Amino acid sequence: MKKEKQKAHEVYEIIARENLKNRRNQTSNIDKSEIQNMEVHHHPKEGKKRFKEYFLEFIMIFLAVTLGFIAENIRENISDHQKETELIQSLVKDLEDDGATIKAQLKVSKERLLYSDSLIELVHQGNVPDKTAEFYYYGRMTARWTSFSNNSRSIDEMKNGGLFRVIRNNNVAASIMAYYAFIPQIKNLEDRQIIVDNEYRKIAVQVFDPYIFNHMLNTADTIDRITGNPLLLKNDKETLNNLAGWAHYTIANRSAINEAKEQLFAKGEELIALIKKEYRLKDE
Repeated sequence: MKKEKQKAHEVYEIIARENLKNRRNQTSNIDKSEIQNMEVHHHPKEGKKRFKEYFLEFIMIFLAVTLGFIAENIRENISDHQKETELIQSLVKDLEDDGATIKAQLKVSKERLLYSDSLIELVHQGNVPDKTAEFYYYGRMTARWTSFSNNSRSIDEMKNGGLFRVIRNNNVAASIMAYYAFIPQIKNLEDRQIIVDNEYRKIAVQVFDPYIFNHMLNTADTIDRITGNPLLLKNDKETLNNLAGWAHYTIANRSAINEAKEQLFAKGEELIALIKKEYRLKDE
């Protein structure tokens, strides 16, 4: 009986070991299968692209970049054209303002040149003491003049903003540059006029009574004539001749200024006509 139990126990252990071995083999086989499946899932096989596919991709990228560049150029050209039109119209207005200023200044300047000429004639005739009221008026008007200040709004915008490039008409661009290059000539003559006037005034304060000069100046900053025969501070021949001499230099230099202004006025009129023709602008 004891031997039979021992033999049965041995058989049971053999069966248990076989079952355990079988379970381990099954687990190992499942793990390997899953790993192989995972490797196949994460590393699919890909075929090589052909040259045609690469070429088509290149063409698409190239076309996208090129079309973008063309669109940007079109946008810039439209913007430049609009800006050019605005600048040209504004420039015409500036030139018209300059022309009106020049015409007004030329009228006044030519009248005052006659006063200076009359002062010289009175000194030359030697009858200043008998006509001091006129002499005071001529003496006061000789040193009065107005400098030219052009309307530079549009040209300043073009220079400061680098917008001269938008003026596509070469003839118009060249004429604009010629017009504004001439203006410094007027400024140089006006600087010289200041020097001449200062020399004239140095002698005028010796001849004319400042009290009378002060009463001749009215609230509108214009000069009124006086009546009677007011006295001069000095009326000797040498002093009066010096005064007349510097009055002559004012005539000479102001005549040069007037001539330069007339030339600038002509340039402005020609430029306006050219712009209206090239850009088909209508007269307002």
